[in-house]
Amino acid sequence: MRSINLCIILLLALSCSRKNDGFDAMGHFEADEYMLTAESAGRIIRLNLREGDRVHQGDTVALIDTVSIHLQLMQSKAQQAALASKIPGVIAQQKVVETEIAALKAEKNRFQNLLADQATSAKSLDDLVHQIDLANARKATFSTQVSSLHQDENVIIAQQNLLLDQLRKCYVISPAGGTVINLIAKPSDLMIPGKSILKLADIDQIILKAYVSEDQLSRIRIADQVKVKIDGEKGGSIEFPGQVYWVSDQAEFTPKVIQTKKERVNLVYAVKARVKNDGRIKIGMPGELFLIHE
Repeated sequence: MRSINLCIILLLALSCSRKNDGFDAMGHFEADEYMLTAESAGRIIRLNLREGDRVHQGDTVALIDTVSIHLQLMQSKAQQAALASKIPGVIAQQKVVETEIAALKAEKNRFQNLLADQATSAKSLDDLVHQIDLANARKATFSTQVSSLHQDENVIIAQQNLLLDQLRKCYVISPAGGTVINLIAKPSDLMIPGKSILKLADIDQIILKAYVSEDQLSRIRIADQVKVKIDGEKGGSIEFPGQVYWVSDQAEFTPKVIQTKKERVNLVYAVKARVKNDGRIKIGMPGELFLIHE
């Protein structure tokens, strides 16, 4: 009889202890996720990842076939080289005409002196002026050709830059570090721009999204330190330090799966806290949030 009474007392003490140490909010863990998609069309020729693999920021996680783009780039460079080889010949012809114009102008000055001394006819001078005009017209033609060749070269360079950008998009680069949580594509799959390849998640700094009531909201600030607990072995719990980094400025209806410290209320506010994960916290796992009271 005494043992039964002792058990009852212990249970009451335990229930009181739990009531006083109840969590302030409860929620589920989530993570910053990144969906990596194809930006170029073609087949995947390299994808050496599995679910659970770690990826660092800047890593090339997949490579899409680049043969077609390389061939187009080679063709464009050959066209540029052929075009560039024409420019010196045109410039050389232009310089020949410029030399001819200089000689004709010197001859014109001599004829003008002769005409002043009445040693030549005005028609001879007019013919010389006409030759200078024709030479200037030829020079203008060569200048136009050189300008046109440079413009064509600029067009080819722009095409090469476009091909280089397409080539860059064949390399799927991770925008952030994380863990592969969903490998959607596989090698040899035919991709189109926007098609998903894999999903990454940062599970080292995992996020607990919990909900607090309106009367708790005034006690929470950005950068507040909090305690987070998950279920442990044999009914115990595991505690982690966390920090609040986001508090919703709009109320929402209480999700069915969320229980608050007090009675359920109609409206709650979402709170997010970052928690350093040692590998024991998984995405979707429930967690309890405890405000640290000073």
